[in-house]
Amino acid sequence: MNDSDTSKPTRISRRALARTLGGAAAVACLPGRSDAADPSAVSSREIADSRTEALVEAALSATPARLTPEQRLEVRRAVRDTQKALLDVRKVGLGYDVDPATVFQAKP
Repeated sequence: MNDSDTSKPTRISRRALARTLGGAAAVACLPGRSDAADPSAVSSREIADSRTEALVEAALSATPARLTPEQRLEVRRAVRDTQKALLDVRKVGLGYDVDPATVFQAKP
């Protein structure tokens, strides 16, 4: 029996997954073409939702796993919650006088 005849799930390498997700993230971050006359007509909420959807779709298309509709919905919720948390973290102002969380100390 040949190994190619067995039905194994298609595996994706970590490098290919990183390339796919990186490309999707880049596309999600780039400004899209808008047919609207006023670019401020699109709310930041809609932009954030479209970026989140792009990330979710890229992640789901890159994985060989088959997910049920409930699992897909759970992934969408988790990504959306993570994006909201990251948005809150990015809003925090950090001055230049704040030390990093890990301070390098050279020891002999």
